[in-house]
Amino acid sequence: MRCIEAVIVHIIHGDKILLHYKKRGHGAGKWNGVGGKIEPGETPEMCAHREAMEEMGVDIKNVELAGKIKFHDVMGEDWFVYVFRAEIHGTPAESEESYPRWFPVTEIPYEDMWEDDRYWLPLVINNLNFDAEFWFQGEKMQRFVLSAWKNQRNE
Repeated sequence: MRCIEAVIVHIIHGDKILLHYKKRGHGAGKWNGVGGKIEPGETPEMCAHREAMEEMGVDIKNVELAGKIKFHDVMGEDWFVYVFRAEIHGTPAESEESYPRWFPVTEIPYEDMWEDDRYWLPLVINNLNFDAEFWFQGEKMQRFVLSAWKNQRNE
């Protein structure tokens, strides 16, 4: 099974996080950070910038790698995902792909997100770094391993 490389970017401003509701494609019907597949010749950081512009019409700044996740058998595919935290430059706008919305970090709609998000997203919000592996069967998470550490750069 081939492994798809992708990014997820979480834009955090103070006590709010910008999520988007996917209208189509992978993750349709769920809230998530912006992101998508890395295209040939692109670095993960380049992909993060492109996806933020395509999905919400914004540029991002202070892009920082927060974690790496290996997903096994999500809808029959394996994924390796670079997770970034970033700040926004611009005003998010709805696109054909997504509808953006700011949420207080205390009111994140985990029940309408991928099941794994509740385990690693709090680490991103709390400025921790992590590595994780999640095993799925379709869209249902089966098990996971996760390790986290304090982000030394921002102490």
